[in-house]
Amino acid sequence: MEEELSILAYNNGNQIAVGIYSVLTVILAFIALRVARFSQGTNVAGKVISSIFGIMSGFFIIDVQSYRHFWNDVTATYLAKAKDNGIELSTFASNWVEQSGLSGNDLVTRGLFNDIPLLAFVTVFLLIVVGTIWGPKINFGNES
Repeated sequence: MEEELSILAYNNGNQIAVGIYSVLTVILAFIALRVARFSQGTNVAGKVISSIFGIMSGFFIIDVQSYRHFWNDVTATYLAKAKDNGIELSTFASNWVEQSGLSGNDLVTRGLFNDIPLLAFVTVFLLIVVGTIWGPKINFGNES
């Protein structure tokens, strides 16, 4: 039980780090949208730089969120390895291993494109950013 709790505690710590970076991706997305808005009237070089910043922001969002699945898969393999070594797991941990479909001998890799709703969100985000930069100038209200 103690080994199971330490494995789950490591996963918890890793997910906290992912949560903190998730907050940073929200701030970065806001900055990318602001940059897109203010680069509407700039020259081509400014629009290219703003587009690169927006695309890099979208990639960073995908990169950070891919760690959620990675740490859960790593945790499942460690729990499966502990079970293979004869350690009795709780029902929660046994269900975690069973639902993951991983064994203790599996090699876990991190995939960037394994979360379809996130990919849809980033695609819409990139369409908004690039469309705002390269589309027609939009009057957002009283601008001084």
